Amino acid sequence: MDTGELFKKLTEYDPYDYQKRAWAQIEKIMCEGGKVVIEVPTAGGKTEAAVMPFLVEAYNGTWAVSRLIYVLPTRSLVEKQAERIRKLVAKLLQLRGKSKREAEELAEKLVVVEYGLEPTHAFLGWVVVTTWDAFLYGLAAHRTIGSRFTFPAGAIAQSLVVLDEVQMYQDESLYMPRLLSLVVEQLEKANVPVVIMSATIPTELRKMIAGEAEIVGVEEEDRYKPQRGRVDVKVHPGTLEDVLSEIKAELKAGKRVLIVRNTVDRAIETYRKLLEMREELGVEPLLIHGRFTVEDRKKKEKALDSAKLIVATQVVEAGLDLPNIGLVITDIAPLDALIQRIGRCARRPNEEGKAIVLIQTEPVEKVETILGFSDIKEGQLFATITYHKEYGRVVEVHLEDEGKAIYIGDMKTLEGLGKKKRLRDLYILPYLTAPYDPLTLLLTYDELGNLEEHLYSVDKAREALDRVYRFHYANNIVPREFYSAYVYFRELKLFSAPPEYELRSRPELYVMLYVPNETEEKHFKLNRDRIVLDFELNTDRIIRVSYSMVRNHWDNIKGCILGELVREWKTDSQMYLWTLRKDFYLKPLAIYAISRDCYTEEGFLFRRKETTEPEESESAKMLIGRNPVKRSLEKRRPKVVKWHLTPFRG
Repeated sequence: MDTGELFKKLTEYDPYDYQKRAWAQIEKIMCEGGKVVIEVPTAGGKTEAAVMPFLVEAYNGTWAVSRLIYVLPTRSLVEKQAERIRKLVAKLLQLRGKSKREAEELAEKLVVVEYGLEPTHAFLGWVVVTTWDAFLYGLAAHRTIGSRFTFPAGAIAQSLVVLDEVQMYQDESLYMPRLLSLVVEQLEKANVPVVIMSATIPTELRKMIAGEAEIVGVEEEDRYKPQRGRVDVKVHPGTLEDVLSEIKAELKAGKRVLIVRNTVDRAIETYRKLLEMREELGVEPLLIHGRFTVEDRKKKEKALDSAKLIVATQVVEAGLDLPNIGLVITDIAPLDALIQRIGRCARRPNEEGKAIVLIQTEPVEKVETILGFSDIKEGQLFATITYHKEYGRVVEVHLEDEGKAIYIGDMKTLEGLGKKKRLRDLYILPYLTAPYDPLTLLLTYDELGNLEEHLYSVDKAREALDRVYRFHYANNIVPREFYSAYVYFRELKLFSAPPEYELRSRPELYVMLYVPNETEEKHFKLNRDRIVLDFELNTDRIIRVSYSMVRNHWDNIKGCILGELVREWKTDSQMYLWTLRKDFYLKPLAIYAISRDCYTEEGFLFRRKETTEPEESESAKMLIGRNPVKRSLEKRRPKVVKWHLTPFRG
């Protein structure tokens, strides 16, 4: 059976023309090694384009590769994608003669998920859906002869590796894309077939990761290509309260509504407001973000299929295929994020939907405001993110005609100024930019008028993304961490013991928070400085959060932490056991047990728990007091200043 025939049997659809071209390229690299880029709009069937050549090999028993490893940037995408692939595998098994029940049970075993919380990353599933962190640490894992020498290296070497949603790897220093390029280079040298996919990838990012790889996409002359519904996009300079009537109308019409906020705190605030209105709206809102345990997030991801009103953060930005989304409301965000968010709406032909981009400005006075680079007269030479001695972190723009620089800050800049003298060369972006940099949002603002067409044309979207990120790539210097990663991969071979020094998968470090059950919490609260646990931790009860966020909110969080969890070798029992240390330093990549009082139906909140805090031991106070980040933790938040809006006149 050929790939197109199997595709039709599994999906009941005819393949798109670009999918046929993609299958031909993937079948080639599965035999010869190499890499290929698939670049098509959202809802264009990229998953089937990537996995179908592997499935047809399995059906025919020819086995050009023995495994499929599907790599995604975030854990929130993994479960949904695994479920999607399981359905394809179950149908394939039924074609091979299995009953429906047998096929579904077997597919559950054959398609496995690795989150990166496991002690080892052996990648022993037939199809492995995994995160970037787990894949990198599996590739670079320390392997000892007679124990793990061939795993996971052997599994990776015999796999088709798919790297999906690569646009989400962009960080401020481009550390992850550079690291990803080293990984792709290693795999290519070992003749491992690699597929790289995105709907919204700037040219420079694609070149950085994939080099001059073959690009497969939708072409103008294609007779059969992806079609999606129409989305009416509008930009609203206001708040969520201003568009409540739109939300009510869509819900009343039987459509579903997705609201995407840029931060967890704003998502929780929105969820609380909508929860108070649930009788008026006629539905119960669903909240999903990154500060839930793995276990609870799995439940929420399953609930997404039936939820009518969803409040979320960036966790739904890509890979989410929900039918009948009639309205998407989103904060202003980088252009690629907006395309992905709005791309959740009207994903099927003949569907119609709406999207609203909210730009919530704050009143400003005495300082002129600016919303986009279009507000600046033509001729600016260059823009970069910099640190100004008076203003702090700002955008510095060099003007060609005037031969001088102007500076653009955001509302945080205003807070930092307080009553300081304001200079004439400072302008303010009058809305919150976190967690994104203001330069990207300034450039995105100028592209908002063409958002709708970017949903349907990868070429137009790429041209716009190249404009938005032109300074981002031109400014970027190679971060210090990359040099050690470069040396690491120069020494690493697929079948070798990796170097002894540490390799970081992300520029931002993180900590893990463990939410115990009632029995475990009682055990943790025993009045001892060090407790050896006689039970294994449930990795589904872990939350991974940014180390810098924990550090910056330490005064509010420290009352929640019961101790640090460390895996230690116990000579008397000849095994590794978990130990809870109540004396600890705050450090990245560590696991901390937190009180159940600090974890609610809204997730983990960066706040002091309401119950009385236990007295810290003297040694714990001393250790935390010696923490090198203490000075930054004790800084007071600057006073918030309210201003009236004065438009910028260039």
